[in-house]
Order: sequence, then C-alpha cells, then structure tokens
Amino acid sequence: MNRLSAQNQLIIGIVVIVAVTLGAVFLAILPQFDRAKQIDAEISQVESDIQAQKALVARRMSAKAQAAEAQVEMLRIANEVPEAPELPTVIVNLQDAANAAGLTFAQIMPGEPAPAVDASNKDLGFTKIPIALTVRGAWADHIDYLRRLSKLQRGVRVTDATYTYVAETDTEPAYVEGVIKLEVYTMSIVQPSVPSGTGQPSTPSTPPAGATPSE
Repeated sequence: MNRLSAQNQLIIGIVVIVAVTLGAVFLAILPQFDRAKQIDAEISQVESDIQAQKALVARRMSAKAQAAEAQVEMLRIANEVPEAPELPTVIVNLQDAANAAGLTFAQIMPGEPAPAVDASNKDLGFTKIPIALTVRGAWADHIDYLRRLSKLQRGVRVTDATYTYVAETDTEPAYVEGVIKLEVYTMSIVQPSVPSGTGQPSTPSTPPAGATPSE
C-alpha cells in the first residue's frame, strides 16, 4: 500500500508539474505572442505612415519645382510678349543683331498693330505688330542674322523673307539684299494709329558694328 501510495504521489506530482507548466505557458508565454503580433502591427502602421509622409514630401517638392518652372516660364513669356509694345527697343535689338551678323541695316518700317488671331479668326487676346526691314550683305551673314533673330529675348516671328542678288557696280561690290517681314507681340491691346504724312518708311543710319545704340 505504501509503495502504491508513493507511485500515486509521484504521478500526482508529475501531473501537477505539467499542469503548472501548461498554466505558465498560457498565462505568461502566449500573451507575449499576442503582444508580438500587436508590435508587428504597430511597426507596419509606422512604416505605412513613413511611406505616406515620404510621398507627401515628394509631392510637395514636385509642386515646388513645378511652381519654380512655371515662374521661369512666365518670366520668359513676359520678356517675349511684354505688356507694352516697346518698339524703340525692338528696333535697336534688330539693328544690333544685323550689325553683329555683319549686315548693313538699310531700312525698317513698322506696320499697324492688329489683334492676333488663330486659324479660325478667333482673337488670341494679344496684339501683333508687323515689321518689314531691309538688310544687305553676304549670303552667309543673312543666315547668321536669321539665327540671331531666333535667339532674341523679345519674341520675334519671321513671316516672310525675300532675297535678291545685286551685281557688283563700279562703286559697290556685289551683295545680297534681304527683305524680311516679321512680327512682334504685346499683351496690351494697341489701337492702330491714324496714318500721317506720306507714310514713307524710315531709313535709319547704320552705326558701326561695334557701336552700342542707346535706347
């Protein structure tokens, strides 16, 4: 009886130990797994928030860059199509470009301002001013002049160009005469002026190539 009682006691002891161990697992270890899962969820949320903040910063940086580009574009357009006609400045720029290209600036005749329209005759909201000018020189210099016109800060659009070869005479060497028709633009609505006098085109004197005309 005592021996069986000892065995029973041993079995009971083992059962108690197993029960205590299982209880410890359920009461101590398993909640830690739940906590670990909660921490993983919190980490995932933080990572998601970080990615969202990075995306927000990227959008803001992109918007800032686009705003800067838009401002630069507005300044460029303002220079190409200013509020006022500024014809004296345009004429000086055209003459400077001719001098730099090695051409003789022979004649210039600004035309009447007119509303700019598209192909369907819809008003575009700005004014075009036609200008006809005559320059003389070598053919290569004419090509250089057209290149310089395309790089002027003020927007200039060449609408027509006619070139004539003039043979050599006793007093002058041979040259190519170019009659160039172009347009400049202004944002202001310029009313056509009333013609006065004979309407003859002006013939400005040509300064030396190195001269800097004053406005």
